[in-house]
Amino acid sequence: MDTKILGEIGFTNSEIKVYLCLLEYGQSSAGNILKSSDLNNSILHLSLNSLIKKGFVGYIKKGKNRIYKASNPDSLLGYLEDKKDEINKILPELKRKERKNEEKEYIEMFEGIKGVSTALNTLIEDANKGDEFLFFSSNIQDKDKEIQKFYERYDGKRSNKRLITRGIAPIRLKEIFDKRKVKNMKYTNFPIPENQGICNGKMIIFSWEEIPKAILISSKSIVNKQRDFFNEFWKNIT
Repeated sequence: MDTKILGEIGFTNSEIKVYLCLLEYGQSSAGNILKSSDLNNSILHLSLNSLIKKGFVGYIKKGKNRIYKASNPDSLLGYLEDKKDEINKILPELKRKERKNEEKEYIEMFEGIKGVSTALNTLIEDANKGDEFLFFSSNIQDKDKEIQKFYERYDGKRSNKRLITRGIAPIRLKEIFDKRKVKNMKYTNFPIPENQGICNGKMIIFSWEEIPKAILISSKSIVNKQRDFFNEFWKNIT
């Protein structure tokens, strides 16, 4: 029998030995368990006391001695349910801590096609229906098929999330975006800061050059300024 699962739910190795001995014996004195478990006396009693506290072992007194008995294995399920209830009680506080951590500013670097793809996916992973995705287009005219296929999937992910997407691209790329059926596009001959995307409190700057690279920035102050810049640029394109 694979006993690893007992370790995964909180049993120590010595507790596993003691519990299995008691299941086999039905009930036993500490002395009999000592002979079968290869544990020293102090570890045995620490394990017994721990199992009693967890509710997996009970005992009765016969004279001066204790006779131990393992609880029904079904009690393992009850133990897990209790743990689940305890976790549910602290989940709200854990989530509050997580949100505080999310508010911290950070920068991550990514490299390679898969790395840039991961960064772009991370940009929208927490986005919800109605959130805005803003981007200055990358120069994708001559990029390879793997990148083009990624963009097709990425368009689908934004669509499935029901994001409100607006993009600005060089006019020479209009035909490509028409084929990809990307709506809410504006085109310009004026130089733009290519390869940038914005969603909620994050933005990405990336390149598909020989060694693709991306920088993912989580910073409300920086992202808000970049969003204002995008909106101003958008407003001035007729």
